[in-house]
Amino acid sequence: MKRRLDYPIIGLIASKNPVDAIVLTVQSLFKGGAIRVIVVDDGSDDPDARRVFKAVEAIGGEVIHLEKNVGKAKALKEGFKIIPAQSVIIQTDDDSLASDLQRPAELIRSRKADIVDIRVEAPRTLSLIGQVQEVSYWLVNAFTKRLQDALRSRLWLSGCSLMYSHAAGKELIMRQAFTITEDTEGLFRARKKGLIVRYCADKRSAFVTMVPEDFKSLRKQWQRWATGNAQVMSIYGLGGGNPRIATVNVLAWLYLLVLPIIPFLYQSASLTLFWWFINGIAIGILAAVRMNRPYLMVVGILFPLIGLLWTFHAVEGFWLAYRRAKRGGISLAWISPKRSATIVA
Repeated sequence: MKRRLDYPIIGLIASKNPVDAIVLTVQSLFKGGAIRVIVVDDGSDDPDARRVFKAVEAIGGEVIHLEKNVGKAKALKEGFKIIPAQSVIIQTDDDSLASDLQRPAELIRSRKADIVDIRVEAPRTLSLIGQVQEVSYWLVNAFTKRLQDALRSRLWLSGCSLMYSHAAGKELIMRQAFTITEDTEGLFRARKKGLIVRYCADKRSAFVTMVPEDFKSLRKQWQRWATGNAQVMSIYGLGGGNPRIATVNVLAWLYLLVLPIIPFLYQSASLTLFWWFINGIAIGILAAVRMNRPYLMVVGILFPLIGLLWTFHAVEGFWLAYRRAKRGGISLAWISPKRSATIVA
């Protein structure tokens, strides 16, 4: 039997021009069980950023200042360099709140996993788009991620709630990224090395992260996800050499690209939309009951439109990934679109 690893938890954040929410993020990591939190200043040029970083240091965070903006992937590398090998690393965004970190850490300490993708939820919002995001996150947590974990076929990772061993971090962080979704790209590299990936669905360990609350920011975020995942597949294939993961990936993209179109070809548009709306309302009712938020039932009415938007971004993502590949380069610096919301401890 392998010996249990009693390694401490160390937080890692890359941030450019942070707002005051990062102070709450660092506090939540300490409260959740981290003994150190390292924040990398990715070349901030906002005069107010210095004050925010000083506040981070005042509560015990360690700040590394980079002279110029190098992008999230490279900034995380600088922070990773000073983390000792006998550690469990928790990586998050500068606008997320952590909960109990000990539960996912136990998966790594007991050697049941090398990488743990932790449940992430949206905060309670007031805008309609924000509430759609809340229901979307609930669906991903309640169904998609659980199913992928049961099949051992994780297709992506969330950079705002990611825990890993130091050895896994060398694959996730220290290798060069060639896509704009460096966390998911790292996942494909890690699996090629035989590293084990698990999902921690425990609500007591869930992260809460800001979500875009206007259409422009929402579109920017979804475009990045779709484009980045298309880039990952162009480099590593559908499953990174694993037929099971490739099969799940094909089914996921067929669901996005084909399923919304087929009914229009074989049924009337009105009948198709009718059944989509019935399905959306059912999702809204189930989410409202499970989240104890009665008015979320109304949000389900929008899900047919959201489904079409997902399909549009999937097609657009493949096209943008193809164009960027033809140009021979990509932009690894991506400014977070989640600045229209606030979080409170």
